Amino acid sequence: MRAAIITGASSGIGRQFALQLYNKGEADFFYIVARRRERLAALKDELGGNAKIIEADLTTAEGIGSVREALEGDNPSVQYLVNASGFGKFGDYSQLSERDVSDMIDLNVKALVLITHMCVKYMPRGSHIIQLGSGSCFTPLPNFNVYASSKSFVLHYTKALKYELKPLGISTTAFCPGWVKTEFLGIATEDTSVRTPKKYSPLLDAERVVAKAIKDAKKGKVMSVTNWFTKLQHVMFKLLPDSILSRAWLSMLKKPNAGDK
Repeated sequence: MRAAIITGASSGIGRQFALQLYNKGEADFFYIVARRRERLAALKDELGGNAKIIEADLTTAEGIGSVREALEGDNPSVQYLVNASGFGKFGDYSQLSERDVSDMIDLNVKALVLITHMCVKYMPRGSHIIQLGSGSCFTPLPNFNVYASSKSFVLHYTKALKYELKPLGISTTAFCPGWVKTEFLGIATEDTSVRTPKKYSPLLDAERVVAKAIKDAKKGKVMSVTNWFTKLQHVMFKLLPDSILSRAWLSMLKKPNAGDK
């Protein structure tokens, strides 16, 4: 039985990966991981009941341990691992709390690496790892620094992992969308006292970008860039120096709302 493990499965991109892998017949059973059990229960129903719910906070050792325990107990054959959990907030070094900084690093970097590390031994030849990167991973972004830096790590980690796993026949893909219409944007911008982008354009549909990511993973692409705008950004980030790009990014940020600190 072919299994898929999906973190961040309770909403947005993670939920879309579960539904599309199920509807495309890419997996027969799903390990769906997130903090919100009620949403995971609803997703399980949409997957025809062919899923195990793992309610876990992956910023904690206990959460990581819950995933490990489930896999050790079942010894599944994992066709897809999708690390779609992620967390980001805008703000400069003085505006982000230590908790926010720690959670972004723990979830976007540490959990992703540990989940990947524990899953590889369950993955046969021809299986796929998809890591949630970001269009922000290509250049330094002031006021979105920790998140963008964590996603830069994901891109480099995934590219290097490709060569480590090539003898095992396991592909790795860094999925790098631009702005996607999910709950992520609301969480990232909930503090109106910090600088955030003046607009999110183009705002992409989760269903479409996930479909492309799955297609690219099956082709063995190490990076999936989802639309013309993000592809153009990637090219520009290769050609122009970081100093120009970072200043251009700052010019796209609006000032905090009047009356806020």
